[in-house]
Amino acid sequence: MHKAFKGLAISCALIFGLFTANSHSTENGLTNYPVGVNTALNGLLPAPGQTYFYNYFQYYKAESFRGPNGEEGIPKFSAEVVVDAPRLVHTWTESLGPFSLATGVIVPIFHVSSTVYGQKDIKNAIGDVIVHPLMFGYVNPAHNFFTFLAPFDMALPTGSYDKDRIANTGQNHLAFLPNWQTTWFPTAKTEISTTLTAEIYTKNHDTNYQSGTVLSGEFLLGYSLTDKWQVGVQGFYSKQVSDDELDGEKYLDGFRGRSAALGPQVRYTISPGVAVVAKYQHEFAVENRSKGDRFWIQFAFPF
Repeated sequence: MHKAFKGLAISCALIFGLFTANSHSTENGLTNYPVGVNTALNGLLPAPGQTYFYNYFQYYKAESFRGPNGEEGIPKFSAEVVVDAPRLVHTWTESLGPFSLATGVIVPIFHVSSTVYGQKDIKNAIGDVIVHPLMFGYVNPAHNFFTFLAPFDMALPTGSYDKDRIANTGQNHLAFLPNWQTTWFPTAKTEISTTLTAEIYTKNHDTNYQSGTVLSGEFLLGYSLTDKWQVGVQGFYSKQVSDDELDGEKYLDGFRGRSAALGPQVRYTISPGVAVVAKYQHEFAVENRSKGDRFWIQFAFPF
């Protein structure tokens, strides 16, 4: 099997608000950031002194891998990924002027079933852990705009990995994931949330492969029907902006990936601070990565 496509099928994700192995360009078409996860109250951090538990569940199914012009890229390809990613975030009582300070961690657990060129592999294991060493939060005086900057987020190479295996739950490199998230309520019933993320990778020394940098944007346009129910449209756009390299040379004309997705979302608020989100994302405009559909269930509650 061609070296570039070993492990290709982990086309999935998750982890919320920040977390798992997704499939874009870069080595084997994979990225560490679970693009598409941040589409609900993106800019909110727990209140000072509060700890929140989040959980992100995703089912991803792909029946094709697209090439550099969106054409069929790999014969007899399929990927099915189930991921559950618990996340803890604590906001400290100390602050830095008007900015709150928070830290957190995400530990994704994967089931990956991958088929490439008719060869199938299955792996169940922990993925690459994502840590939030320090996040800086801000709320305006009117309390209708919330934002935080997480400049030090990173994915650690903790997941299961073998360069000769098709299905892997880790990527065998350190990744830096700085991100900026916002939530704005222009009216009492309307929510506009956004996330901008960069993914910057170190080299995979088992394969001598250097993945290029990926930029991603996510959004939600939501409207509250009642105090309990919100409906919305959400999605993402992700594009690789620098080339992949193998043994120090540009690989497959850079092997730059791109993808976009749109879909509906429903949020139900159980009680103040406790909510469940269900959403669907259909991928399109895909290049150098798997093309499929994502189903998410996300929830959050305070400790």
